[in-house]
Amino acid sequence: MNIQRVKAFVLTTQLGSVSAAARALGKRQPQVSQWIAELEVDIGVDLFERSANQVALTAGGEHLLPKAILALAQWEQFTQSATHYAELGKGRLVLGVENYIPLEVLRSTIQRYLMQFPTLDFVLKVDTFDALHSAFLSDNIDLLLLHETVELHQSQSGYCRLGEYQEVMLISGQHTLASQQVIDPAQLAPYREYIWAGGQTESDDLEVGFSGHYCQIPDLALLKSLLAEGDGYSFLPLSLAQTEIDSGRLKVVQLSSEFAPMKRRLEMRWHHGFEASTLGSSLLTLIKEQLSK
Repeated sequence: MNIQRVKAFVLTTQLGSVSAAARALGKRQPQVSQWIAELEVDIGVDLFERSANQVALTAGGEHLLPKAILALAQWEQFTQSATHYAELGKGRLVLGVENYIPLEVLRSTIQRYLMQFPTLDFVLKVDTFDALHSAFLSDNIDLLLLHETVELHQSQSGYCRLGEYQEVMLISGQHTLASQQVIDPAQLAPYREYIWAGGQTESDDLEVGFSGHYCQIPDLALLKSLLAEGDGYSFLPLSLAQTEIDSGRLKVVQLSSEFAPMKRRLEMRWHHGFEASTLGSSLLTLIKEQLSK
């Protein structure tokens, strides 16, 4: 079945005549009439009741018209996707982001990127460093956004150090320590630390904090609720708790051992050649612009 015949059927219906459809297609009227007749033979259904001056849909034509319109839309989407794939070299891109990095910093970047490439399948994968790095080495991830590492140079991949986010220590606005501006780490020993797991599984080798007991929670909203209603403490990216801080439910406190703001720097890694591709160059530029502000 020829898609051009389906288009002739749809346009004739939408424009009201074969001659109008022929003008829209840039074809002669007999050619368009022939396409419609051939389509009717192909499907075994009469689509139009023909008269000298006009055409009207048959019951079969009315039934099939919505499906023909859908088929045309899908065909146009297919041809557009095929064209973009030929131009870009791939139809899917995977961005890996390490746990704990606030995804809000990527919101406008992803939105702008998807507008640039409307047919691209985009996957955002959030996981531990080890899981992301393994997937990256297996070519299952195109670009990584990680916490900055201590390596000065990485010859196995392209990389760029950029941007940062601020981490803060939080307690309930009703906490017994809330009246203090500066807290000594030793004062935290009696209180439970609430740890945002961010998708991580429970680990026996969890780093020991200022308290001897903790509560590890993957859901951020639940963690903040428990923190606001309890007497524990937590370290979180400032941007993820700003609403609760502004409302007074949570309070930022300063440790005597951390007088400077706790800044967590970030870095990107990508496969060599990614930066030269259309998809790669655009995404790298957008992330650099956003995180360098």
